[in-house]
Amino acid sequence: MKKIIYSYFIICSALAIALIISHSWSFFSSAKMQISNEKNNESDNVNNDSFAETEKNEQEQQTNDNGNELKDNHLRESEKINLEMPYIHESPDKSWTGPWKNGCEEASIAMVGYYYLKEKNISIKESMDYMTRLFEKQNQIWGSNADSDASRTAQIINDYTNYNATVITNPEIEQIKAELRQKQPVISLHYGKELKNPNIPFLATGSYYHMMVIIGYDDTTKEFITHDTGDIKTGANHRYNYDILMNSLSDFDHQTKRTGGNPSVIFTYPKFAKSAESNELYYLNNNAKQLIPDEKIFSLKNWDIRAITIVSEKWLKTIKTAEDILIN
Repeated sequence: MKKIIYSYFIICSALAIALIISHSWSFFSSAKMQISNEKNNESDNVNNDSFAETEKNEQEQQTNDNGNELKDNHLRESEKINLEMPYIHESPDKSWTGPWKNGCEEASIAMVGYYYLKEKNISIKESMDYMTRLFEKQNQIWGSNADSDASRTAQIINDYTNYNATVITNPEIEQIKAELRQKQPVISLHYGKELKNPNIPFLATGSYYHMMVIIGYDDTTKEFITHDTGDIKTGANHRYNYDILMNSLSDFDHQTKRTGGNPSVIFTYPKFAKSAESNELYYLNNNAKQLIPDEKIFSLKNWDIRAITIVSEKWLKTIKTAEDILIN
């Protein structure tokens, strides 16, 4: 009987131990699985965070790329300037007789004059009438209209046209480009042979003096855009490499009757300017501005009201102020 009881005790104890081991293993497995799941969740969170960070970086990169693209587009837009100006050949009717054999100065003056009048299309007759008046003025003052140097050309512009002129010697490329960005054409003087343009019919025995108007530039191709008054085929919007144009700059020398003076250009600016911000109207002359209190002054002084140019207040502030113009 004791043996049976003892055996029964042994069996019960074994079952109890087995039950305890089973529960312990179940708990341990559950805990292990929970730890494993937590690690997996942490790994997933890390991966998700990494993905989110990558996505954020990509979005930021895309934003930067878009910003850079906009910036690049803006730069590309500012790399090229081309002012709208009517083209006039130095011999508008292609006669090549009399003063029309040497009309590059007058054609250049006329083109810029019409530009400041906002004229887009000019007839041959209008061109020749304008240039004829310039020929006559030069004949009256100097007894000749041929080969006007920078000084004479600027004097004619300032005294007898609707805009102003300033002679600049030894100009730099950036100076010229700055004027063009201000929408102010630049008249350039050249030893024409150095332009290497076969479409300009220079006489082999002549001075090779030439004048034209720079109306723009293209930084992509490193070229100035010009209205070349002498080119018989592609004068309008004719392009010259920066170096070729700059290296050919040369004023005319009236003493030697040859082209060999200082590298020169003529900066132009409006004679009548209205501020885009304050709407005040000024008469510009001798590097000074005079307030025009009433537009009636235009008719009293026989000024052309079309010559009023809208300019920035910032640019106007660079010009010294003189006394107001009064109605007499």
